Amino acid sequence: MNSETLESCLDTIESVFEQEAEYIVRGQLSELNQIAQSKFEHLAILSNAIESGALKGQSDAVIRRISKLQSTAEEHGRHLQAMQHGLKRVLGRLDRLQSDVQVGSYDQSGTKVQFSGARGRFESKA
Repeated sequence: MNSETLESCLDTIESVFEQEAEYIVRGQLSELNQIAQSKFEHLAILSNAIESGALKGQSDAVIRRISKLQSTAEEHGRHLQAMQHGLKRVLGRLDRLQSDVQVGSYDQSGTKVQFSGARGRFESKA
């Protein structure tokens, strides 16, 4: 891989990572799917270039850009894992709230009567 192709690939990956960072900050996880294909394709090209020894003879600036891309990818991965963990916790809390709901009524003497296994959706009549 020549220097121009490598730098073009790096430019594209940097651009995709900038978009990815914006989506992460905004919490737009569904939008990440739109850029995933391009990201994976260009990262595969870069990976193949590194494995084939195309970085030999490249300038220090190119090597620094690749190192920065690696750290950016790791950072984005940590953010996405944190978001995934947070979403799982929220879903768990919502599920517990739903299962902890106690539905009941009062009998003729005024004592509480719990409906066993009830999970809401009861309609009252006036």
